[in-house]
Amino acid sequence: MGLVNSLKFSYKSGAIITDEEFFIGGRRRVHTADNLQSLITEEMSNEFGLEAVFGGAGNLSVVKDVISMIKSKLQSEYSEYKRRGSENPVFRTVEDVARIALRVFQDISHEKVSKKLYGLLGFTIDDFNRGFYFSEGKKIEIKDDKIVSKAMEIIMMKSSNMKDIQEVEAIIIGTDQESGFNAFDFYGGMTHLYLSTSIYNSVGAGSTSTSLDFVNMINSLDLDQRRNGIDKILGLVELVRITNQSAIKNSEIGGYYDIIYLDGNGRNHNERFFDINGEKTQLLKEIVGAYDHNLIPKDVCHDLAEKIVYNKKEFSFAETEAAFFSNASDKDKLNMFLRGYKV
Repeated sequence: MGLVNSLKFSYKSGAIITDEEFFIGGRRRVHTADNLQSLITEEMSNEFGLEAVFGGAGNLSVVKDVISMIKSKLQSEYSEYKRRGSENPVFRTVEDVARIALRVFQDISHEKVSKKLYGLLGFTIDDFNRGFYFSEGKKIEIKDDKIVSKAMEIIMMKSSNMKDIQEVEAIIIGTDQESGFNAFDFYGGMTHLYLSTSIYNSVGAGSTSTSLDFVNMINSLDLDQRRNGIDKILGLVELVRITNQSAIKNSEIGGYYDIIYLDGNGRNHNERFFDINGEKTQLLKEIVGAYDHNLIPKDVCHDLAEKIVYNKKEFSFAETEAAFFSNASDKDKLNMFLRGYKV
């Protein structure tokens, strides 16, 4: 199913992280999820000073459809705005994008419910609403109590047949010129968009225990940090550390991480949007894990994390890995830890 965590660093900046693990049918584990993507193009971003990112958890094909259709809808709205030459674009803020995303998800849910009704019971949701349907030219009223009850279970997402939609969860984070950094989330089977009321968000596998770790972290902060965000290096390390802990405590979390860092102070898309993945996030994951197990000092962990994510010109994989091992308190234990042993 995967896990999605986000954390606010300052009024205009923050980050979101996902893993790549997914269980097919709840049994077969694969590391192919790619559920963290920017929703807007570079052109849109530069025109509106806006960044918006979707992080989804749940069925891979459904989440992929949702992301694809949101992008298509936003592109259509933007093309119409450019054609009209209007001064009032349809979306200008993260909230605008999140509301469009929710409507797209609701449309997809409506379509899948209708298809499921037709496949199992022979009529669509529109037929159910009007109380009858036609089969081979014959009008059939939908009034049998068992049929109505079964249809209502599907429509209300209470049926196991709608699990693929029911399990979809998403966080939309971004930064804009009006409200700075914001995060919104929505859930399968729900009709509401939720504004984050804290500096963190967590959805997907293990989000309950993950939230407890975030709460413990927040309780260690002073009032200003809890309201406005924390140092970007500390925030990044905590975001990875808490995700690491979640992978240990819960199933369906694992593989490489994908991290997107947003800095609303940037002048354009290239200065505001940073995607870190692959070997970089794997090295970061191991460095933070070693620090959490007292195998390297805090200052070394923070320094290496800063080089990996924020100081691209100073980053060298070989040099960073060498510094990681050379600062280990016990190299044998570090080797054992990186091979998956408990230390």
